[in-house]
Amino acid sequence: MRVAVVESIRRRAQLGGDSPQAAANPDGIREAIDGVMGRLERLEEERDFYRDLLDSPVTRGEIPPPAEEAEAADTEPA
Repeated sequence: MRVAVVESIRRRAQLGGDSPQAAANPDGIREAIDGVMGRLERLEEERDFYRDLLDSPVTRGEIPPPAEEAEAADTEPA
């Protein structure tokens, strides 16, 4: 997925590369790509963390319900 995003950004940069604005600021494009790549890497790390957390049989029983569900369970009659 990351490769597809990078290729898409590069294609857009190449298509706009003939414009005076794009030629004047190639470092800005590079910084934008680096920023997107950094955010994408963090998202992938978070996704992997939560996937591992949810798939772990040890922690599955230890994950508390969201606060709304816990409050609803406390107020329901037994």
